Amino acid sequence: MIVLPFLFHTPNIGRGIRAQASAAVIGRADIGPDCTLGALAVVRADGEAVRIGTDCWFGAASTVHIAHLLYPSIVGNHVTVGRYGLVHACTIGDDCVIGEHAAVMDGAVLGAGAVVAAQSIVPPGKQLAGGWLYAGTPARPVAPVSAEALAQLHRALREGAPIGAAAATAETIHATPPLADLHHPPGTGAAGQFPAGTYLAPTASVVGAVALGERTSLWFGTEIDAGEARVEIGTETNVQDNSRLYAGAAGQDLLIGARVLIGHNVRIFASSIGAGAIIGMGASVGPGTVVEPGGCVAAGSVTEPGTVVRSGEVWSGRPARAARALSEANRSAFAAGVMTYVEYCAQYLDPRQRNAAKPSLR
Repeated sequence: MIVLPFLFHTPNIGRGIRAQASAAVIGRADIGPDCTLGALAVVRADGEAVRIGTDCWFGAASTVHIAHLLYPSIVGNHVTVGRYGLVHACTIGDDCVIGEHAAVMDGAVLGAGAVVAAQSIVPPGKQLAGGWLYAGTPARPVAPVSAEALAQLHRALREGAPIGAAAATAETIHATPPLADLHHPPGTGAAGQFPAGTYLAPTASVVGAVALGERTSLWFGTEIDAGEARVEIGTETNVQDNSRLYAGAAGQDLLIGARVLIGHNVRIFASSIGAGAIIGMGASVGPGTVVEPGGCVAAGSVTEPGTVVRSGEVWSGRPARAARALSEANRSAFAAGVMTYVEYCAQYLDPRQRNAAKPSLR
């Protein structure tokens, strides 16, 4: 696996870890014994700490990250996170199960033995009692989970074992339809094609007619495939870990403006995203979507083809609909997030390139 320091911090990894070569552990991460990291799994502890207990299992393209200088991520013992699952700046109790493409967000707390169903979102700050199945966006309690059912769900994700009657249906933890794998091997593409000050993580893949603006960053496990069309990404935009961006046939371009914040584990297809827009963690932007400058697609939301997300509005749901106006607090937080990623970009680059990667002062 890839093990990287961040500034003065080096990961501490316990004995008996099992990890695929494309998995990555960065910075002030402390991982206990006997954990498993699948292909493209990311444990990224740059702006805060990540602490993971014993015998935890992280599926392919799952992501553990933090809130910069605000919240660590703390994961207990014997926790199972499915493919494309996201643990972000939160606390996960012992024996929890997080389904495929589910997300637990900033400041949330899961009690021991909680189960978050596939494609569900636990919003920031939520405290969910252990021993229950939670589903939806936002995740709500569905049913208590017995010890037998919990054990079955752990085995179903870790071993591909069938789900017994006690653990309900496969949709409890498996995404529907099944999640697609990468189009191309991790690390495909050449960093030399892009402007100085652009950061491409070692496992990011870039294929086809892709143009990146200055100080743009593509993080671990991201994939950008232009297909027969083109992808353009503006200055100081960030594409966070394990996101997938796909253009299409000739003329089906993907155009993303400057200073766009694209969260972890996002899917974006041929569409147009204006400057200063926000695409929340785990969201999916359908073909032909237009996100106007300053528009926001909320975490876990799915836009239908042809949707127009208006400037200054938050669209949420599956399918996404206008929910509320973007508040000034939101605007400030998202602008700060963009600058944090510009700073990360500079810090991750080789020191000889850092002068070219200084953040703008706008």
